[in-house]
Amino acid sequence: MFWAGDAALTRLDDLRAGWATALEAADPDAPAAYPWPADAGLTVTHLAAWVNAELMKNAAEIGQLRLLRAASLACGV
Repeated sequence: MFWAGDAALTRLDDLRAGWATALEAADPDAPAAYPWPADAGLTVTHLAAWVNAELMKNAAEIGQLRLLRAASLACGV
């Protein structure tokens, strides 16, 4: 399995810093139309929560796949 090493960690750190900067600059009460209809009445706070939930879900799925892969290698499958 390929591991990008320190370059991947650096990239993830840069993305985290960019997300933190974007959140600090954003007006949490401003309307946000994505991923909902414009008239849903949701805010940037809702958008940030949705993005974070999606990232957590994706990280959990990747972790599960890694566990399955490790188990299949251990069993010789």
